[in-house]
Amino acid sequence: MHNLINNIIDDSYEKLLFDEMTIEYSEEGGWSDYSELLSTAIAQLKESDKKKVIVIKVGEMFDVIVVNEITKELQKNFPDKEFILLVNDNQEVDIEFTFINALPGWPMVLRHAYDHSGENIEKFKDINNNHIRKKLFISRNSLPKTHRLEWIEFLEKNNLKDRGYVSEGWNGIYIEGVERVRMEYEGDSYHARNDFGLIDYYKDVFCEVVLSSDYEINESIYGAFCTEKEWRPFLMCAIPMIITFINYDKYLKDAGFDMFDDVIDTSFYKTDDLDRKFNIIKSNFKIIESDLIIDGKFRDDIWTRLKLNQERFINGWENYFYGKIND
Repeated sequence: MHNLINNIIDDSYEKLLFDEMTIEYSEEGGWSDYSELLSTAIAQLKESDKKKVIVIKVGEMFDVIVVNEITKELQKNFPDKEFILLVNDNQEVDIEFTFINALPGWPMVLRHAYDHSGENIEKFKDINNNHIRKKLFISRNSLPKTHRLEWIEFLEKNNLKDRGYVSEGWNGIYIEGVERVRMEYEGDSYHARNDFGLIDYYKDVFCEVVLSSDYEINESIYGAFCTEKEWRPFLMCAIPMIITFINYDKYLKDAGFDMFDDVIDTSFYKTDDLDRKFNIIKSNFKIIESDLIIDGKFRDDIWTRLKLNQERFINGWENYFYGKIND
């Protein structure tokens, strides 16, 4: 993801790719020594006459608090340079430098959309509201993390599972029609996703319930990081309902995306309580069915808003980034 972002940002900035630098971790978890990374960054900056430096960290390395501490050391060595932190972290913390939430899943999903559709993004733009949709939602779940297991249990308990297209990778249950591509993940395998192969499924639903990689920051050394999963509803013209770190909708709205908070209850973004989140989403299913759908299709005004979300998504991450830089 960091290379995608690196290639998008123009070369008027010096770019420090922390994801490619070495850092030591303690056995207990967390970082213990960043001296080698600091030396690498200092050596790069000594060779650069650029005054603005973008510090990029988007992978599972460490959080924005650590990035801030490292950058303070860099600032001591280069007091004439302006440092901007571009970090995949949704934590609400005090940072001494300009801090931009990287949102790296956005360019990744867009790049994959081009790759799988043979560079023809028009195939996604052609998603329309001309036919009756048969399912209420889509929910794609690969690895058996606690919140996903509880979500599947909630769907079954409330007789909702048959109302959607639901995958359970840990049970070998995948949405039909997806190419069976396997990749290694920590000694096991998981189901790689082909968004292009799922267009017909998204055309047949009204919303997507996304369960991100995590939803609590309590024990995370990576910060409140987001993934590519959160971005598919915007590409596919589905109403997004995302289970992830608290207040995540704030960052999406800040990036210009419509979260439909005037027509559905988005208070589930404000709580860490899974049961409360699930029950709010269940209530939103009823709202969507009763208020946002007419004769099996989206209400025209809702569809217009979904296409505007898709347009903003396809127009690209760079508009978001340069907009933040120019603020």
